[in-house]
Parts: sequence; C-alpha cells; structure tokens
Amino acid sequence: PRPDTRDTFANLFRPIKLSPTHPGYRDAHGRYLSGAPADEATWTRPLGKKLLIVDIDTRRPTGDNQIFNTERKIDWENLQYEGAGLVTGGISSHYLYAMIHGYDYMHYQALEMDDIHQTWVKPHVFKELLPDYQFIVFLDADAVFSHLEIPLEWMFNRWGITENTMIAMPHDTEEFRDETPISVDSTGLPVLNSGFVVLQNHSLTLDMLSAWANCPTEERYEGCAEWKHNWSHEQRAFAEYIRHDPEFNVSADSIIGIPCDDAMGWPGFKDRMEMQGNIGISDCSGHLVRHYTLGKDELKDEGTKIIMQSLMEILQKNIIKHQAATYKTEYDPAMILDNDKDTDYDEIEG
Repeated sequence: PRPDTRDTFANLFRPIKLSPTHPGYRDAHGRYLSGAPADEATWTRPLGKKLLIVDIDTRRPTGDNQIFNTERKIDWENLQYEGAGLVTGGISSHYLYAMIHGYDYMHYQALEMDDIHQTWVKPHVFKELLPDYQFIVFLDADAVFSHLEIPLEWMFNRWGITENTMIAMPHDTEEFRDETPISVDSTGLPVLNSGFVVLQNHSLTLDMLSAWANCPTEERYEGCAEWKHNWSHEQRAFAEYIRHDPEFNVSADSIIGIPCDDAMGWPGFKDRMEMQGNIGISDCSGHLVRHYTLGKDELKDEGTKIIMQSLMEILQKNIIKHQAATYKTEYDPAMILDNDKDTDYDEIEG
C-alpha cells in the first residue's frame, strides 16, 4: 500500500522535531528559547489526535486557485494572499504543521452571521468542536507557526498551560492612537488577541464559551453589545467581561496570557510599524507563532522561508549522516608523500 501522506510528513520531520520536554530551542540565528524546567512540564508525551488545529472562516477557499478547488492544480507562485487566497495560505501552513506532529486538522466553513462582525463566529464554533478533543488550537489565516519542528506540547509547557487551564491567548501588541493606548481593556490590562487561541476541554470551558458567544445579548454582561461591530469585537468582549468573571477566572492558570513576543508580530514588526508612523508599538517578534496582523503582504514570502528553513535542516542532517557516501575530496598530488625519495631530516631540522 502507498504510504499515507500524513505519516510521510511525520517521518520526514522526525530528525529535527523537538521533544515536549526538551530544555530549550536554538534557532538558525542563534536565538535561544528556554523550555519549562523538567519538574514543571505538564505535557511530557505527544497529544496526537487528542488535539485539533482548526481554521474557522466565512470566506470560501473553493474558487479559482484555491486549495479546496477540485478542478485544477493550485498555482503557488500566483496565489494571491488576500481574501480566500489568504485563507488558502493559512490552511496550507496549518495543515502541514498538524501532519508533522500527528494532530487532527479541520477547516470549518462557518456561515455568515447577521448584524454582528463575522469574527464573532469563533466562540460558538469552539463550543461545538471542543467536546470531541482534549485541546483545540485556532489560528487566524494570517498566523503561522514560526518553527515547524517545535510541537505545541513544548509551547504549552513553556507558557505554563496546565491541566487546569481553560484558555490561553497572547497579549496583544501594545499600540497607541493619539497617544492613547488601544490594546488594553477598561481596567488597563492588556487585551488578549483571539487570532491564536488554545482551548482545553473542561465543563467550565464550555460554560465560558457560551457566555462569550452570548456576550453581545447583554443578558449577562451589560454593555457588551458595544463590541458587536466595534473593534476589536469578540476579542475585546473577552478582555472586558469573560476574563474578569470570577466564575471562569478561578485560578492563576485558568486563563493564560501568552507573552506577546512568543505569539504576536514577526521579526522586524516594530521597525516596520514605526516607519509607518505607529510610534510606541510593542516589539513583538513572534518567536513561536507569527501573526502578520498589519503585514499580510509579507506573509507569503515569510511563510515560504519557514518551510524552507526546516527542509534545509532536514537535508543538512541527512547529508552529513551519509557523508561517507555523499562527500568526496579530490586528493592533491602535492600532498602525497614520495616514499621513494631519500630525505635528509637533519638538513630539514637545521
């Protein structure tokens, strides 16, 4: 039988994959990211199909040059990273990562919602899918994993996600408009960005998702309807209401804020933003998850580099492993000792 594509990718990346409890990771530029101390690591074995990576979108990637178009081969060079093309790019990256680590993957084609911003689809879809998994991990179409060889279990350990954690999201990049911070809630706490969401299956998590989805009805949270259409929509509603609700924020590890530098922005993010006049924005480089919120034009090229970096590491390891067969040096005749010639060693030493 022909090998399964998922198994093929898992085996291909096996030589460079990090274990969940590895003490640290050093990238090609020498930057070192520390893992959790061994005695603090909750996730020591791969979660495999207990974890779902999901893309949720109302845009349909089924049209011309889209990934779910069954009529023609996709043309990567001419794929446009906007609209459904951006969705196609996100799917390709997230699906590849899921196959490498043995996770389940799903693209969820959501129906458009009436009289509310479309990103509000997330909470009710999360609630629908979570009962079938221990974890769900969601990424926006403009977010990618920075290093394909690092598993989510390693990231969970680094971020302090435990068996008690219900949800984890990254702190948003700090941003100012008219010298006023726009990335904090009304209490001054940084907003958590819902472009990367980790959810763990608990009964309380499902209750929390119901409260989040129904927040704009104001049955439970007065004033939440403001975020039906106003930026940042479901993200701001979570920050203003859900995370402050004592029913859900029951312990220090119930709702985790992932460091901005780990899961927001990208290398060069701050420099580009300040060149555009966005002075004072956080210097978040997306060390583990890159989120190109304000740089979608860079995503295609940068995402391609991420894949090529991993493939080159695999090739390098393999060619060195078989160096006896793959590397041959031509002998320089001048370096060959002529054993027939008498040599006066005393003369040389003198």
